[in-house]
Amino acid sequence: MSASKTLVVNCGASHVSASRFSVEGGSLVLEEFRAVDLDYDLSLEDEWLHATSQAVKTLVGEGYRGSATVIAPGYQLLTKTIKVPHVDASKQQQIIAFEAQRNIPYPLSEVVWDNQVIADDGVETEVLLIAIKSDVINRFCQRLGREGVNPSSVQASSILDYSAFKFCHGEDMRDTLLINIGARASNLLFITESGFFIRNIALGGNVLTQSLADSLGKSFREAEQVKTAFFGGHTSYEADHPSVQILQNNAQVFQKKLSQEITRSIVNFRRQKGAGAPAKILLTGRGALLPGLPEYLSETQKVDVDYFDPFNTVQIGSGVDSADLDVHRYNLSESVGEAARLLLPDAVSINLLPQSLANEMAFAKKKPFLVLAAAMLAIATVPPILFFGQASGKLEGEAQALESRVPQLRNQHTQIVDNQSKAQKIDKTITKLETLVNSRSNWIIFFSDLQARLQQVQDVWLEDLKLNRQSGNRLQLSGRMLIKDYDPDNPTASAQAANQRVNVLLDSFTESDFIQKVSDIKFDNQQPRILRFSFTLVTNPERPL
Repeated sequence: MSASKTLVVNCGASHVSASRFSVEGGSLVLEEFRAVDLDYDLSLEDEWLHATSQAVKTLVGEGYRGSATVIAPGYQLLTKTIKVPHVDASKQQQIIAFEAQRNIPYPLSEVVWDNQVIADDGVETEVLLIAIKSDVINRFCQRLGREGVNPSSVQASSILDYSAFKFCHGEDMRDTLLINIGARASNLLFITESGFFIRNIALGGNVLTQSLADSLGKSFREAEQVKTAFFGGHTSYEADHPSVQILQNNAQVFQKKLSQEITRSIVNFRRQKGAGAPAKILLTGRGALLPGLPEYLSETQKVDVDYFDPFNTVQIGSGVDSADLDVHRYNLSESVGEAARLLLPDAVSINLLPQSLANEMAFAKKKPFLVLAAAMLAIATVPPILFFGQASGKLEGEAQALESRVPQLRNQHTQIVDNQSKAQKIDKTITKLETLVNSRSNWIIFFSDLQARLQQVQDVWLEDLKLNRQSGNRLQLSGRMLIKDYDPDNPTASAQAANQRVNVLLDSFTESDFIQKVSDIKFDNQQPRILRFSFTLVTNPERPL
């Protein structure tokens, strides 16, 4: 028995596709599919939204409309992997939000962001952050809505290849590098048994097109047409045509740049994860269809290179044109990855739908029920109106009975007011206790921040930390600094340099959300190579410790 169909709209840099999936007998089925290439100069990023809107309009005219999961292109996203201290699940989002503010180069109020936990060893939690500018995603969703596609969620394309790979390869999660080469950027996904690592590089098919435009003396749009025709085998060039050598030379340069970026990414991955090199490389995306690319990468990277077919475990419905699907097969790994969440129990997900739009959609779902409730309420008032005359006498008798109970009710009211006053006093006490409990998580964040500032200065450590709540929440700290470059011929200059390094550390403390100011600074230069110091941190009452 088939479940309801799910519409996935994948908005890439060079094309938009609409796919309808369903689940039947535990299998994922592609029921319908249609793709539209974007008609604009790919070198002009500002034209992308208008071209995407026109392509969506075409798809809506062919019946792909209504609520849909929309996939945002990777080149519009900011991707960052961070590590945070392992804490209870109830405090985890608070810690991640604190680190997100430090790692996203915009105020959080100006972006829509989400996170996905990648790994947790009980000491540190590895988290993937993905963000997009608020004005970009709001314009994007509004344009789609005007054309007839209402985003129920906005998924990040860069993470969906992992779900597609996991769905297609099951338990075979051995070291693999999955490279999705798009028009504007390429997404490198390192897959291991313990999780994954993402790196997005600004190297896609547009780089080759621009290089051809410069070499052939053509516009970007003309060079794109020449590139597509030649490497797609649809050109009439003879083998000795002068343009053939230019095309092949530029393709080789592109392959070399891509291989160099892959090598850098592998080195960065191994350094950060302490893992081995990938055992195989899989390619997907339209840019991966460049002739000779798998062979070149296999030779330079010394591993097996093949194409990733996202449809090897997906059933193809009768409503799909197989020839059209073959043309776009390697552009649909993100769509399959999103649809695979219907079956994968622990699928990854990054939702970048703005909260304001999510609230509007939630209200829109409730609107029919609210209208029905209002109608029922209106109908419910008819019987009282019809029988009001008959009931008036009875109500007068009841009113007299109530008046006789007024003295008793007044006494009860007085008791209620007294109890309410007592309850308010108890509530204030509870509020103070809750504030104290909630402040426990602030210590974790504060110590993490303190450690980071000590690491920036280096060769410095704290020996003692005391919290004096009697004097207004003051932290008394003392520590030492190693004077590595101590000059025995000029001890005064060495001490002054060390003092300056401590002052830099103390100045950085005032940037913390938890600290208002630093006071009572003292130095002890009696030991020639060790500078002792002590100081008091006045804490911020709005961020209690």
